[in-house]
Amino acid sequence: MKKIFITIMFSLIGFAAAASTAQAQILSAPVTTDSARIAISPYAQAVPNDSYTFMAISHPSLDTALTQIGVVLEVLGMTTIPNDAGGRSVTFTVDAGETHRIFIVDAGNTISATNSLFSDSRTHIITTATTAQFGNVRVVGLNEDPAGATTVGSTVKYDNLSQLNMWGIVFIPSSGTGFAMEFIGDAHDSTIGAVSNGLSPNGPNRFTGAARGIN
Repeated sequence: MKKIFITIMFSLIGFAAAASTAQAQILSAPVTTDSARIAISPYAQAVPNDSYTFMAISHPSLDTALTQIGVVLEVLGMTTIPNDAGGRSVTFTVDAGETHRIFIVDAGNTISATNSLFSDSRTHIITTATTAQFGNVRVVGLNEDPAGATTVGSTVKYDNLSQLNMWGIVFIPSSGTGFAMEFIGDAHDSTIGAVSNGLSPNGPNRFTGAARGIN
């Protein structure tokens, strides 16, 4: 019995290590047209000595949300360092109750991974070239079946972007001002993915469930 227990423990450790490795190998946003996996913000910028972009992604622990939701955030239309798929993307898992913050800044900005104020595991930095950069933001959920439900106890839960809250600002430090970013496809504006016989997936008169995401 003891040998069997040890064998099972080593198997579980191996599985966890493999899962961790797979997560680490995701260096760019998956290619998908599934609207339930995608959220977008139409504008972002990083201008040396002028402005940068800040975003936050929160897991508000909705009843319909699994406790961990993996995402990839990428910037498009900007020259990044390095200027490849990995350089323009950050991959992370948002746990229940957590908020992750993302900065898009030029290479000369004091916001960097070498600054202890921005080096924790829930802070992610995308570095751009030291010229004015303008583009947009795309967030992709790592779960390939965003409409697939998991029942925990008696509650139906989902792993998709409609369970997360996203917000951001293009910030101008010199004046302490900026303008807000709109995200399309997160918890603020997503709806259930399908209705059958007038009922939502979670029962009558309920308006939670698998996200439709971007229309």
